[in-house]
Amino acid sequence: MYLKNITLRGFKSFAKKSQLIFEPGISVIVGPNGSGKSNIADALSWVLGMQSPKSLRATSMDDVIFRSRNEELGIAEVSLLFDNRDKFLPLDFAEVKFTRRVFTKGGSEYYINSTPVRLTDILDITAEQGIGKGLYTIINQGQIDELALLKPLDRKFIVDEILGISKHKTRRAKSKSKLAKVSTDIERVSDLMLEVKRTLDPLELASRKAQQYFGVLNDLKESEMSLFIAEFNSLNASWNSESANYESKKNEIEKYAGEILNLYSEKNRYEESFSKKQELFNQLKDRIESFNEISNRLENFSAITGSKIRVFNTLSSMFENQYENIKNTASEIKFEKTKRNEFEDNKLSAYEKLLALKSSFNDMIIKIKNTPGAGEILAEAERYYSQLEDTVDYFRKILGTNAESNEEIVKSEGSKKDFVNSKDINKFETGMKKNLENIKLLRQYCLKKMKESEKFFTILDTFNTLSLKLKKILLARFDNLLKDINEYNTQESRLLSKINELSLKKQSIENEIYRAELQREQIREKVKNISEEIIENYNLTLDYIFKNYGPSEDIEKSKRIVKKLKTELKNYGSINPNATTEYKVIKERYDFLDIQYKDLTESKKKLEELIHEINLKIEEMFTSRFDEINKNFGNYFRALFPLGAGEMILLKIEIEGEKDFGIDLKVDIGNNKMVPLSLLSGGEKALVSIAFLFSIFSINYSPFYVFDEIDAALDDMNLNRFISLVKKFASGRQVIIITHQKKTMEIADTIYGITMQSTGMSKIVSEKNLNKNAEIN
Repeated sequence: MYLKNITLRGFKSFAKKSQLIFEPGISVIVGPNGSGKSNIADALSWVLGMQSPKSLRATSMDDVIFRSRNEELGIAEVSLLFDNRDKFLPLDFAEVKFTRRVFTKGGSEYYINSTPVRLTDILDITAEQGIGKGLYTIINQGQIDELALLKPLDRKFIVDEILGISKHKTRRAKSKSKLAKVSTDIERVSDLMLEVKRTLDPLELASRKAQQYFGVLNDLKESEMSLFIAEFNSLNASWNSESANYESKKNEIEKYAGEILNLYSEKNRYEESFSKKQELFNQLKDRIESFNEISNRLENFSAITGSKIRVFNTLSSMFENQYENIKNTASEIKFEKTKRNEFEDNKLSAYEKLLALKSSFNDMIIKIKNTPGAGEILAEAERYYSQLEDTVDYFRKILGTNAESNEEIVKSEGSKKDFVNSKDINKFETGMKKNLENIKLLRQYCLKKMKESEKFFTILDTFNTLSLKLKKILLARFDNLLKDINEYNTQESRLLSKINELSLKKQSIENEIYRAELQREQIREKVKNISEEIIENYNLTLDYIFKNYGPSEDIEKSKRIVKKLKTELKNYGSINPNATTEYKVIKERYDFLDIQYKDLTESKKKLEELIHEINLKIEEMFTSRFDEINKNFGNYFRALFPLGAGEMILLKIEIEGEKDFGIDLKVDIGNNKMVPLSLLSGGEKALVSIAFLFSIFSINYSPFYVFDEIDAALDDMNLNRFISLVKKFASGRQVIIITHQKKTMEIADTIYGITMQSTGMSKIVSEKNLNKNAEIN
């Protein structure tokens, strides 16, 4: 395989489409400084996947797109065409073309044989065959000077890149990254498992408890269903029995009701036939009662009238006696106008008599008050008594004293008036006469009332005698009717007794019917309660229960079992009904995490084994070829420094826990002493770097190599040694050299010239086979 051509359009200084056609062997590209010849090497690196603008001598990827003062393109495109007839590239094509485009607006496109691909696709194909980026098949301008001054580890990295060890290191790095991620995942999963385990263990206990609980609950359900059906059947049988008893008693009560109705009909007929006698009996009874009432009233009136007669007789006697007393008192008290001295002598005796008269009259009024029926007399007597008091008071004034007794009169004698005038005496005599007249009138009034009462008493006695005769006649008729009524009452009592007897029987049956109805209602209510309870507890229909469960054979035993199971349920205390479901979910999660943990652990083990295998392979690949590389380095070094000697020294280094090596170069350029590379001249450093690279290239084949001005620092003698080395190295390889050295141009099979036009565009010319091998479009 070899590079057949490179086509550029809009890449850096190659504005127009330009193409260089290469042949196997040595091709040299020449041109003045700034003509754009190094852009050819940059184009090769860019197509093969270079992503660093700095490596392309640019600040950004936009800088690879052609720009000038007068023109600016929007795209840069480079294509490499390889002859692949030997199937060096793992593609089933005789020719393979890699194309890359970049746009001013951003973004890149990659193609293989005009088919869009990813960058990684191109890198995978080229890296396996030793022509990809970072494999140093393309040595850019200035890069050769840096190689000699690299650190041992960086120099080892170049060897790894060229020998293909880096891809294994990349695999190892990816594996380590995966291992780190797997380790992190293992820790995370382990923490999750620990956390889930803390939840899982209590849930397992709760789940086991819940399962036992629901086991008892299912047994309770079975027992309650069986008990319910048995009780339902029992209550249904009781209902049928009570209903039959109810119907039987209902028929009996209808029978007794009919008999009672017949007895009432008979009683009504008998009462209807006796109603007239009863009516007459009642009339007679009312009349007799009226006569009895009248007779009682007459007797009362007679008694009252007799009492009045006695009262008036008594009062008349009393007034008569009082009249005589007053009359005698008045006659004893004499007032003579001419007998002043006699009055003075008898005045005390007269006053004592007046007081005695007043006291006597007062006693008479008290007797009248205690006498029944003397209300009218009492009023008149009290009025006359008041007049008598006025008389006594007036006489007291005459005497000039307030004494009410002889002693008081005697004591007050000294303070009395010496005489009584005629006017006062006359007034006193007039009052005494008036008192006598009043007493007389009272006595006459009593005698009048006594005669009236005697007359009324005679009338009442006559009327009472007549009433008793009439009552005797009515009683004879009443007794006859009473006899008939007693006979009726006897018959009625017989009927009522029979009715009562039947009523009691009817009432007893009604009580039994009420009891039956109450019993049926209790049965209905109990059926309703147990049905609602079983439906509410288990949310099942009665049809489902009767279809899927059977009745209990022993109700009492089932009740004991249900009670026992309910007690067991209570003993469980609080239950998490979702514990089993939650446990299953958490257990599934734990099992999943456990599987993940095992898988991750297995993955970790495999990754560790893989990393170990990669380390062994890397060590084997390096150690197996290092001796040959070291030998080649000594040979190439002596070819460039005939009197000198060069050797690669391995330095053991540990990087990120992995054992690795660094490569140090010990060189003697011919003065019999080892000198540090930093002390060498520019040309000497370039020759050391060339020897180092060629020693590696010699054991790792690549179809082409590009050297960009690696001979710039060499003098003529060293250039001749370099040219001899290149001619020997180019055998069987395609070498493209960009140079200013004429001696280097002389070994070229094909020479291309690059010039810079005034428009700022690079132009390709050819010294050999110009028309055939160079085209400008």
